Amino acid sequence: MPRLVLFDIDETMISSDGAGRRAIGKALARMFGVEPGSINVSMSGKTDPQILREILKAAGMEQDEIDSRLDEILDIYISLLQHEIENSGHYIIHTGVPEILDELHRHSDAHLGLLTGNIETGARMKLNRFDLNGFFPIGAYGSDSANRMDLPEIASGRGSKHYQIDFHPEEVVIIGDSIYDVLCAKGYGARSIAVNTGVTSLTALEEQEPDYLFANLSDTARVLEAILD
Repeated sequence: MPRLVLFDIDETMISSDGAGRRAIGKALARMFGVEPGSINVSMSGKTDPQILREILKAAGMEQDEIDSRLDEILDIYISLLQHEIENSGHYIIHTGVPEILDELHRHSDAHLGLLTGNIETGARMKLNRFDLNGFFPIGAYGSDSANRMDLPEIASGRGSKHYQIDFHPEEVVIIGDSIYDVLCAKGYGARSIAVNTGVTSLTALEEQEPDYLFANLSDTARVLEAILD
């Protein structure tokens, strides 16, 4: 049976040492004078537009103004992100990621894509440091919808078009580190694989009852079995 395997980015495949948070903070400081140190919104598992809306709403901005300025904020964020990536002190690829990507890339039934809250340009910038973009010809991003629950259907449609395979929900696998990765998989009827490599606690992940839960992706054989089973 074919599988469309959709990977989250931040804290699932890589850790950018807060590059995105810093770029968002600087963009908001430049545009609105919001102090980066005052941002206490959790960003894990959320889309970039969702994060910005939550921060600006907490700062007292009206929804209409937020929506009218969102594209401008994201443009400034992207203009700052590469510098933050290049100057991150602990920019890493998580254990087991290169190995499982190589195995999936070679497997005739596995077809790779992204499912991430990053807007597409930011997602590609983050992956480029480890030369990972070539594994992922398609994806669904925060730039497609601020609601992560919409992204599995978008990714599946793009995957079906690119790979010329009509992927059904039960043939889609979503791999991520947050409860929102699990929830969007369940909401779509896809298989969920959670990895405890991010800020979300093991207990919180267990409570969502993913189909599989791993400490990380280091056991290539077990992870491959969970994907293709």
